[in-house]
Amino acid sequence: MTQTRRVFVVLVSALAAASARGAGPGTTAVPVLQVPMSARAAGMGTSFTAVANDASALFYNPAGLARLNAHEFDFSFASGQGETSIQNISYAGPTPFTGVSGNGYTSLGANLLYSQSGKIEVNRLNTDGSLASSENLNAGSDLVLTGGYAERAGLTPLELHDAAYQIDHYLGVSGKFIRSTIVTKTATAVAADIGYLAHSPEAGLSLGASALNIGGKIKYNEEKEPLPATLRGGFAWQGGTPSLHNVIASLDGDYLTNEREWHANIGLEYFWVKTYGVRVGYQIHREDAGLTMGFGLRWKGRFLLDYAWGLGKTLSDQHRITVSYRFGGVPPSLRGRQRRPFIESVPERERLHDIEERQPQYSDPPPRPRAVPRERTSGVPGWIY
Repeated sequence: MTQTRRVFVVLVSALAAASARGAGPGTTAVPVLQVPMSARAAGMGTSFTAVANDASALFYNPAGLARLNAHEFDFSFASGQGETSIQNISYAGPTPFTGVSGNGYTSLGANLLYSQSGKIEVNRLNTDGSLASSENLNAGSDLVLTGGYAERAGLTPLELHDAAYQIDHYLGVSGKFIRSTIVTKTATAVAADIGYLAHSPEAGLSLGASALNIGGKIKYNEEKEPLPATLRGGFAWQGGTPSLHNVIASLDGDYLTNEREWHANIGLEYFWVKTYGVRVGYQIHREDAGLTMGFGLRWKGRFLLDYAWGLGKTLSDQHRITVSYRFGGVPPSLRGRQRRPFIESVPERERLHDIEERQPQYSDPPPRPRAVPRERTSGVPGWIY
């Protein structure tokens, strides 16, 4: 093995191990999959599994895509990860279909995430230990493509204490393609997400659960490293007067299956006159656990600006900025349209059946009318008088 090749092999192996350690105690790879890109969710301490109702639902609970009543484009930027820069573009919106279950509220979502890990200096040595050459190389990059689908799987009417409630059950799935590069080594992997969300509009309560980054492994060198498979669950409550103020409180938790680590998150969001919002959250049982804060601005219900700031134990500030644009709102009455029974979709058959029932029935064939002689009338041949 040449000296140059040996340097690269050692370097790639070290960086691969460092990449795996970034996601936990050295057992998973591609830690960027755990970076909270949405500024709204980050401001709430990532307590978002039961809140998810925008394009960032693909990061926390794909079932939340079904709660969107408008099309949405998001652009997010993250800093505070050393020299790493992360950008993310998302789209999510409703579709006109009633879905597999026929209960409406169908939505599609897509996401593109790209990160770069900065530069590293590679020094090559001569056999006597002296410096032969020095070069700056890209430390690595990650590209993640995600597509998701969600719909309302069913609804449950409930009556308690003379009050009527309805619980909507949403299901969502997504798949992702991952391309990761460390110096000169590139590896790919695929993974899947699945989520469930129950929501009662009358009570303002939500329950969510999801499994993320399931089934995928990535191989840089000789061995395959698992992706950071994560189980999430949480509760949320929403209340207030919609025209004046709105409050969301959430409690969330996640469990990293390979690292066998758990985390807890608490979040709070308050919006005044649907325009000015503040958020606060706290992350528990993390290396960089600590306080998160943020704000949100809404202009005409279309343009959205969200910012979040987090302070961990290492005193390394982390910033998130998300700019969003919403358009093409769909009324809930159309979103919740259910598939009609097959017989109702063919009204011609119903009308034909009604006509046949209204026709008189005879036991014997009715007598034919007797022909009445009429005078021949002159005129154009072929006319009927």
